[in-house]
Amino acid sequence: MADTCNKSGMVTFRKKQENQGLIGLLLIRNWPIKVKIPFFSFLGVSLILLVTFIWFLPFIESRVMEGEEKATMQTVDVAYGVLEHFNHLEITGVYDSQQAKEQARQAINRLRYRDSEYFWVIDESPKMVLHPKYPDLIGKDLTNVADAKGDFPFVEFVKIIKDKEKGFVKQLWPQTIATNNEQTSKTSYVKEFKPWGWIIGSEIDMGEVDRVVSGLRIITIAMASFFAIVTMLLAFLIGHSITKRLVKVIAGLKEVAQGRGSSDQAQCIAITSSDEIGTLSFEFNALMDSISDLSCFRKVIEEDENCNEVYSRLWDVFVEGIGLENPVIYEVEEAHNVMSVAYPMNFQEEDLHCSPDILDQCGLCKAKRTGHPISSLSFHKVCKQFLHIDESIEHVCIPMSIGGGIIGVVQFIFDERAEKFDREKLAIQIDKASQFIKEALPVIESKRLTASLRASTLVDPMTGLHNRRFLQECANNLCSGSKRRGKQIGLLMCDLDFFKQVNDTYGHDVGDEVLKKTADVLRETVRESDLVVRFGGEEFIIILVDVETDEVMGLAEKLRKQVEEAEFPIAGKPPIKKTISIGISIYPEDEDGFWKTLKYADVALYKAKEDGRNRSVRFTKEMWEGQEY
Repeated sequence: MADTCNKSGMVTFRKKQENQGLIGLLLIRNWPIKVKIPFFSFLGVSLILLVTFIWFLPFIESRVMEGEEKATMQTVDVAYGVLEHFNHLEITGVYDSQQAKEQARQAINRLRYRDSEYFWVIDESPKMVLHPKYPDLIGKDLTNVADAKGDFPFVEFVKIIKDKEKGFVKQLWPQTIATNNEQTSKTSYVKEFKPWGWIIGSEIDMGEVDRVVSGLRIITIAMASFFAIVTMLLAFLIGHSITKRLVKVIAGLKEVAQGRGSSDQAQCIAITSSDEIGTLSFEFNALMDSISDLSCFRKVIEEDENCNEVYSRLWDVFVEGIGLENPVIYEVEEAHNVMSVAYPMNFQEEDLHCSPDILDQCGLCKAKRTGHPISSLSFHKVCKQFLHIDESIEHVCIPMSIGGGIIGVVQFIFDERAEKFDREKLAIQIDKASQFIKEALPVIESKRLTASLRASTLVDPMTGLHNRRFLQECANNLCSGSKRRGKQIGLLMCDLDFFKQVNDTYGHDVGDEVLKKTADVLRETVRESDLVVRFGGEEFIIILVDVETDEVMGLAEKLRKQVEEAEFPIAGKPPIKKTISIGISIYPEDEDGFWKTLKYADVALYKAKEDGRNRSVRFTKEMWEGQEY
């Protein structure tokens, strides 16, 4: 019965083939495979090109503009924060109104982003308060200043501020001769600083945006065209390859059907295209999964608040996603030549696999110094700072490099005795970890830059010394580092003698110059590792790091003599001289608490004042007399 059905079906199939005419050829299902694949590829490519030109390009263009606007808003907010800072100094009495505004103008005038972009400030008149590029405009009334279209943008700025407090305004300005007198379109973002009635703004060069968009458009079109050509070529090659294999299979089946072969020979015909395509599909899917994971990871960490959160996610990826055990992420602070464990947060110094010296001198870390991965799997004992307590423990250290600098190091530790230890598998895992590190680097650098802007609030604007807030934030780190190294910290509380007389006799401007000169003398006299802090008014704190008890008095006397010998010039008058009184205490010799030790130095300072000033006095317990801290 089965044979009868097969014969009947074959006859019907052959009759259909014979009866196929032009109409049969028009049916897609009757087309040869080597034609079908390119045809459907053509349809798919056409659809992609259509979507690219109708939706994707406009979407990209809108996103570029949106990104420019957001970036400009964020940079203006940074400058706005500078104004808030000096307004706070005005409110707290550090500066009077005129000084605060002048300091703010100077600070804003120095700010740059994207190499040459700047900020300008007008008031509600509108009158120009600050313009780094055209200083001759400062103080001029801008009411009647029109752009190339005849609009009055500065008036529009004030209107936007009154209506919305901030916003964007478009203008069309004439260019210079150097640019062939072409007109350029700009979009300005303005924001009001109400306490002073100032309007701060910056511009987006629409010509530059258009050039970026045009470049993206050209790249997209080129890539789409390239994709179309490559896709069609691949479709033809794939169709030809599949057809070629099918022809061999059909030829083999015909030989068996016509009696020129045997069923055993038919069973031996290898059709490998399915296995190859399956393998290719598997590897392609793995690649796409990897790209998807990296893209998703990048989007997630971009929304994290700070570097610590990014480090936490990286650590989770290493441990849970890749299967690498006990990674350690170090953060490098290049300015102070130190590095610290950024993650895990509960990491203890006794858990270090490297010499603790690398924490205080990051240049000792070989991965940081060389800028390339250091692996003991490739060369045993490759790093001299790695503690070889157990010969079976191996390590790989990957530097986090961006812009030619090293911002951190990721360390992975392996035990050769572990059951799961597999060098080939580890190589794949390390490569995957490196991909995630590279993906995270721009985000980490961006968040570090944001943090550094905040760090600018830790410096006294007049003297350039660290301020009280800096001391409050770094005190714990100073103490922990001192304990780790088994060293002491000398605390010198310094106060200029009779400083009020300078202000009363010569004015506050001269007083400020005396403070600046004193700050220079103190900074030049101490060691590079020591810290000088302006604690307030004419009071300075000097932190002598890693000193012995007998060294502190010598350093204090050296400072006192340097100030005593310094001359403070006064315009049109003979220079004056000043003296300084110094109170001394030592942490942790005097007290196992930084702030109480500092209080002891303050007590010693008062003793120096009582004893006639211009002297250094070491704190003793007899001076305390039971005062409350």
